[in-house]
Amino acid sequence: MGLCSRRPTRVPLLTKRHRQLHLQWDREHRDWTMDEWKRVAWSDESRFLIHHVDGRVRVRRLPGEHLLHSCTAGHTHAGGSGIMLWGTFSWAALGPVVVVE
Repeated sequence: MGLCSRRPTRVPLLTKRHRQLHLQWDREHRDWTMDEWKRVAWSDESRFLIHHVDGRVRVRRLPGEHLLHSCTAGHTHAGGSGIMLWGTFSWAALGPVVVVE
């Protein structure tokens, strides 16, 4: 549809323990060959909110529409909604994107 509404994502800072574990992992894998890295599968998950319930009003309009016309303002009483996606990739292939209920 081409609609956009974005706010910056806030992420927790790494603790000292997290940094130590990350550095340890890096040191253990720094001498890996390309063939060893080719056998690794990476995964990630992301949550996308569809309806925000933070009290802010968001106005969405298609690109190029006049500011006073053709806009919609969403309203959610409670709960909001979102979608969680999970996926993988490796040297050989992309895995499927999975919607997590």
